Amino acid sequence: MNEPDSLPDSIYEAAAIPELWPRVLERLNLLAGADAAALLSADNDGYGRYIATEAYRDGYADYVANGREYPNVRFARSLERYPSAFSTDLELCTAAELDADPIYTSFVRKHGFDWTAGTAVPTPTGDLIVFDFARRRGADPFSREIMGLLDGYRPHLARAALVSHRLGMRAASSQAEALQHVGLPCAVVGRMGKLLAVNSPFEELAPRIVFTAHGGLAFADTDAQKLVAAAMGQLRYELNPIIRSIPVRATEAESALVVHLVPIRRAAGDVFTRAEGLIVVTPVTMPEAPLTHILTGLFDLTPAEAKVARGIASGLNVEGLAELLNLSPATIRNQLNAVLNKTGTRRQAELTLLLSGTRPMPEIS
Repeated sequence: MNEPDSLPDSIYEAAAIPELWPRVLERLNLLAGADAAALLSADNDGYGRYIATEAYRDGYADYVANGREYPNVRFARSLERYPSAFSTDLELCTAAELDADPIYTSFVRKHGFDWTAGTAVPTPTGDLIVFDFARRRGADPFSREIMGLLDGYRPHLARAALVSHRLGMRAASSQAEALQHVGLPCAVVGRMGKLLAVNSPFEELAPRIVFTAHGGLAFADTDAQKLVAAAMGQLRYELNPIIRSIPVRATEAESALVVHLVPIRRAAGDVFTRAEGLIVVTPVTMPEAPLTHILTGLFDLTPAEAKVARGIASGLNVEGLAELLNLSPATIRNQLNAVLNKTGTRRQAELTLLLSGTRPMPEIS
């Protein structure tokens, strides 16, 4: 395989073996024409866990140790302006703002870099995952074309980084240890979707998850079950992509869920023996979180589809969106249909409730 075709395999391999992330980041560096890259994860306790390429290690160690007191406006602006895409520093800040930014003056430029680009991936549990790229002093800024190339890998990166983040950015030595450290409801599946192992939080999802005969499982939400079954049937075929982050609608008593299917690739099989994939479930338990940003980034939406999803979630209809975005109603309808298909919803009302995450999602007859 050529480099781009095999990159998703390497990304999912790094999900279970985080020590492989520097190799993935170096390959992304080549794609982006970057000189350095890092994967940073943060939870409610703040920054602290990161993996960086060699050129970025001194700078990132300095930033994590001494830069927490400085607000990073690029994270918030990225989530607002490019919630499901990579963006450049000049798309988020003016040159004057960068010249006055203490993170740039005290860390980025201090360690020999001029320009950065990246993406922030918030999760429904409140964690934040950041991919960051940098170019050395004297290089040209990152371009929008390069960001578009990186966007093609963003859904893979988001899902794989979620698992690595929950593992604490370190490899598990065994399947049991991995399930314990992921912390979220998690199951290991083999061929034909057969369950090989589950952790206690996953078992506690019953009766929303039904454990069937011969080591199988099914979701009580029939729409989600159709999508999960189709995705599990395609886990081994990365060249035939299918939805890999799937919504499970809320009930009157329980919050919505997002089900992530993460393929097991190559050396990751040393940890997850006989496995073809992980099922990791994140509960949508934070109504105050920017869930539109979270969910549109997980469902492989294009930037145009993400705009339509956000517009529908904010209460606009097709005609209103067409006027706002200066597009024809037919174009908006086509993009809306793509959003409904990718999120597993059937109507605009369901999509709105899924993206808001604040209320139970009723059945639509």
